[in-house]
Amino acid sequence: MRPLSERKPSVSRIPTWKGRLFFGSLRLMYVGPLGETRPHAHHSFQILLSLGEPVALRDRGQRVVTCHASVIPPDVEHTVVGGAGSVVLLHVNPDDLVGRRLRTLGIGAEADAWRYAGEPLRTCAVQSPPRRWAESEALAQALLQALQADTGAPPPSHPAIKKLLRLLPEVLEEDVRLSALAPRVGLSAGRLSHLFGAEVGLPLRPYVLWLRLQRAAGDLRKGATLTQAAHAAGFTDSAHLSHAFRRTFGITPSEIAGVVDWVLPPPE
Repeated sequence: MRPLSERKPSVSRIPTWKGRLFFGSLRLMYVGPLGETRPHAHHSFQILLSLGEPVALRDRGQRVVTCHASVIPPDVEHTVVGGAGSVVLLHVNPDDLVGRRLRTLGIGAEADAWRYAGEPLRTCAVQSPPRRWAESEALAQALLQALQADTGAPPPSHPAIKKLLRLLPEVLEEDVRLSALAPRVGLSAGRLSHLFGAEVGLPLRPYVLWLRLQRAAGDLRKGATLTQAAHAAGFTDSAHLSHAFRRTFGITPSEIAGVVDWVLPPPE
């Protein structure tokens, strides 16, 4: 029998993203087919659950594992060498409360560690892939609870932070440094930095980046070009957007724009 790494791939070498992409605050979930990939890394935790056949993953040391579930830590090189027809991929911001809880799992850079970390996910019974936003949120919470990473933190309560969270999506094209935002909510930059981290669970800068990526995704969904989406979200150009998207999720917007079914959260 030929080694697993030499078998003919079950899906195309480059993934055909034909599923649904749920892009919300500090979470991104893809549901659909998973094809083989090139070696890559991204700055988010990747939680994987196959709804059918197992997936084969290879680490930087060329070790290969097959599994139905895995958790790959941020900034760790990995390769999909055997895809599956239906998977759930949940990307989690590594800098927020949930991401910091996942860091305490101490997941290593070896493929065996990813499979071991993902074993609790197999307790999640998924009757059918989510189609609506509420269904994706429920599944995300179930996955995080299985990993004991759902902190259940209360929403921000300080008036200045609540005001800033309402303001930020409207000013992504403007100066969003602490020094520029602090006067708009009546705080000093130092006080705003401390309060934002305490109430939101992560520093302002990564939060703004995620908002920008979400904004760009929303504009692409509406038919905007990469350049239009980049500028509207506060990126310098389309290359800047593509780089940020790839660094965060391991793919570029051009690989999925016009192919996946984008699902954004309902307006508040």
